[in-house]
Amino acid sequence: MSYWVAVSGAGIAGMSVAIALAKKGVSVFLFEKDFSYNGLGAGIQLTPNATSLLQKWGVLDSLSDHAVEPDRILLRDGKTGKRLFYLDELPILAKNYWNSPYMTVHRADLHTAFKTLINKMPLIHFNSGYQVISSEGSLSEGFDVRILHKDISKKLFVPLLISCDGVGSRMRRSLSEKARFSGYVAWRLTVSVDEVPEDFLELNGIKTICGWIGKGQHLVVYPLRNGLLYNFVAITEKKFSLDLFLHSFSSWSPVLFNFLKTTRNQWTFWPLFQMPLFRFFESSIGIFLGDAAHALTPFAAQGAAMAIEDGAAFAAAFVAEEFSLKEALLFFESERHKRLKAVARRTYLNGCVYHAYGPIAFCRNVVMKMRSASKFVEDINWLYSYNATEFINRCKK
Repeated sequence: MSYWVAVSGAGIAGMSVAIALAKKGVSVFLFEKDFSYNGLGAGIQLTPNATSLLQKWGVLDSLSDHAVEPDRILLRDGKTGKRLFYLDELPILAKNYWNSPYMTVHRADLHTAFKTLINKMPLIHFNSGYQVISSEGSLSEGFDVRILHKDISKKLFVPLLISCDGVGSRMRRSLSEKARFSGYVAWRLTVSVDEVPEDFLELNGIKTICGWIGKGQHLVVYPLRNGLLYNFVAITEKKFSLDLFLHSFSSWSPVLFNFLKTTRNQWTFWPLFQMPLFRFFESSIGIFLGDAAHALTPFAAQGAAMAIEDGAAFAAAFVAEEFSLKEALLFFESERHKRLKAVARRTYLNGCVYHAYGPIAFCRNVVMKMRSASKFVEDINWLYSYNATEFINRCKK
């Protein structure tokens, strides 16, 4: 295929779609304003719906050297520390039910694995230090894209622009669709496992994804880099002050609160934003993928997975010879809308469950203690077994 596309942004969505397209014979010019890693959001959970695609692309092999396959998922009551739910033998379960691993990775390691593969793919032309600042045109005639490089602005004609420039997307803002504050703040910390007290490790487990849940907030802990690092993410409601953040956990388990106090100066916060609506393409601008299309809150740990799915789904639609480009995009948009709406519903439900209090929290705890592993798998199967490219075969029929 002689057709080529331009991709703005070399984050997870941008590199995913570049790889997916190149695997199908499409040339890609990938533009990234700054490929250096800033450390924010160091930990990522990669569920089987994402790792199945990474495995197919050849990314998973190099990533596996640094990632962790957690042994179990565990939920604890924030105040008492009591176990509410656990799922053991997660690697075996993931293989048997979804044929792909459940992994936790450092974001920098995922970026490195993507970039290592991209460097070996002659159809991908990676351009660092280039920022796409505007686009205008049409799907039928192509797009005039303005690119900034070393303070010099140049115009480039491209057949198609794919914007993967994140929740602060310039292209979305050009449509007066600015991301809005979700009401939640993510507090993050990554430390060496040697810095984590023994009493906390005993409650949490070394190779465990452990969630501590309570009124208006929750905290998730999991290992990175072969268990050498521990990643902490606390999601709170509008807690921008470090003192307020710590105070909100003061009535929680002493084991957890004591650790928060001893690491107080290491925590960083990041307000979480959402897009006002899902948008996957605009005929006068181009395509939107990843957070630029559908930024969600992190209650289902699907941010990275949705970006990876976007890339795979778009590539499948784009090369489908049975359809015109407009038809393929409409099929793609319809499928991704359905998928993201379902994930958004799950995200909202998880948020309500994790942050519940009073009688609702009491009922939640009772239900969780009674919940079996098979029931969990049954409930989550629609999410983890999803094949992001399968829809195109349904469309052909």
